[in-house]
Order: sequence, then structure tokens, then C-alpha cells
Amino acid sequence: MSKFDINKFKHVTVALNTPFKQDGSVDVDAVKAVSRYFRDKGIKQMYVCGSTGEGFLLDTEERMLVTETVVKEVGQDMNIIVHVGCPDTRHSCMLAEHAEKVGAAATSAVPCVYYRPSEESVYRHWTEITKAADLPFFIYNIPQLTGFNLSMNLFNRMLENERVAGVKCSSDPAQDILRFKLAGGKDFIVFNGPDEQFVAGRLLGADAGIGGTYGAMPELYMKMDELIKRGEWDKAAQVQNIVTPLIYRLCSFASMHGAVKGIISLDGCPMGDPRLPFLPVALDDPELVQLYKDIKQAIADTKDL
Repeated sequence: MSKFDINKFKHVTVALNTPFKQDGSVDVDAVKAVSRYFRDKGIKQMYVCGSTGEGFLLDTEERMLVTETVVKEVGQDMNIIVHVGCPDTRHSCMLAEHAEKVGAAATSAVPCVYYRPSEESVYRHWTEITKAADLPFFIYNIPQLTGFNLSMNLFNRMLENERVAGVKCSSDPAQDILRFKLAGGKDFIVFNGPDEQFVAGRLLGADAGIGGTYGAMPELYMKMDELIKRGEWDKAAQVQNIVTPLIYRLCSFASMHGAVKGIISLDGCPMGDPRLPFLPVALDDPELVQLYKDIKQAIADTKDL
């Protein structure tokens, strides 16, 4: 059982996109600006340098730079969860140590990528990361990208670690959320990963959510969260019925990373293009402009629910 109080993490959690300059370097000023942008919209928690943040396209120094910049800018007002997963355990531990040093609220990590490690390898990888920083640690299960699916056997082993405070469950089967929640109990947090099932995931036991499309429409996710907390599940499902087609449209562009960055840019917070191999999306693309307008209309239409 975790020694940490997980209640502070029960928030809509924006997976933060990393802004870049035209020369491809991290745009520190834009990192500060987008952090304030989400804080001012009411977001209380962000997940940095993960899949959405192009974490695996950043080198170690860049990941530290993004983390430190975000924590310094909004860490007093928001929980900053830092994804520290790397192909090797040594660099993951370096990032975890750094996250604690600069004042992050928690760490998180996927298993090793590219290689197909055994359960024992992943157990040791995650365990070493938890030793590197005295912070809550959130397992990140996303088998679609890593090729490794968290088994209940490994999950139960990880539950014995007092620094393991939760899991970001991005696997496709919604019932995985229920299984993890039942095993973890009330003092263990489960984050819904698939944005298309935010409401369904919460119904099955997720305490909160972390998502890559939240940045394009944070108001709609906060509205679903508000309605769920009020017990108005039918209204929350109505908003989900609006959100899911918008997600599909975001995913229809050359890259979702480029599309989300484009929506944020159109909303007045320039983000630049993603790094190759992720493709850019032009801000004057008529379909992107129309999607932006439709998102703003959806926010207005659901505001008083």
C-alpha cells in the first residue's frame, strides 16, 4: 500500500505538449506560456514529457529543462507529474532524481520500449525508478505503444511497493480499469487513459484521467469531471458523445500531436510544430480551423449543463 495521500491527484490531468522553436529546439518561453494557459483555464494537474509531450523524442537534458521550467512556472498552483521512462533504467532514475530535486509532485514511467523485456525486467526497472526519488510513482500501462501489457501478477507485486501510488491505464479494454481498481483499493489511484472512454472509465472505477486530447478542449473534460462528481452521469455521457467525435477528428490529421498543438495555437498560445517523425498541421488548414470553431461551440453549448 502506498504511503502517499493520493486524493490530491484526483484531477483532470492535461498531458502537456512540448512546444518547439522553428529550429527544433525546446521553446522555453512557450513552455512557460502554455503552462500558464492551462492553469488559467482551471487545470490543476499536468503530465509532462510523456507520449503527448514527445518525451521519447527529447534528450535527457531537454526533458530536465521542460520539467524544471513547468515546475518553476506553475508548480505552486498545479501538481506536476513527470514521465521519466527511458529505454534504459539508468537514465530513468536520473530523471526521477531530477524531478524530486526541482519539486515535482510525482513520477511515472512506461516499461522499457523497443525491446520486449520480461516481467522481472520491468519489475526491476520500475522498482529502481521508485528508489531514485521519494515521490508517488504512477505505473504507465500503454501496451499499444510499448508492446508490454501489465499483468495482474506484476501489478500485485508492484502494489507491495509503498511508493507506487497508482496506474495510468491506457490499455484498450475498459475492464482493465476495474481490475486494477479492485486490486489497488480506495487508497490507490487509477487514471483513465483512453480519452474516448473518459466517462466509461470513471464508471468502472477510475479516479481521474490523463489524456493527450485534453489540451485541445480542457473545458469539456473538466465539464465531464464536474458532472460525474455531481452524480449526473447522463449529462456526463452527453458531453462524452460530443467529445468522442472531436477526438476522432483530431486523429484524422497527419499527426494528432500536430493537430492538438494547432488547436492550442489557434486559441492564442503558439506551440510550434512537433518533431519528426510526427508531422506538422498547418494552422490555416480549413479542417483544423473548423475543428477549432466546433470545439469552441461545444464548450459554449455545454457550459450550463
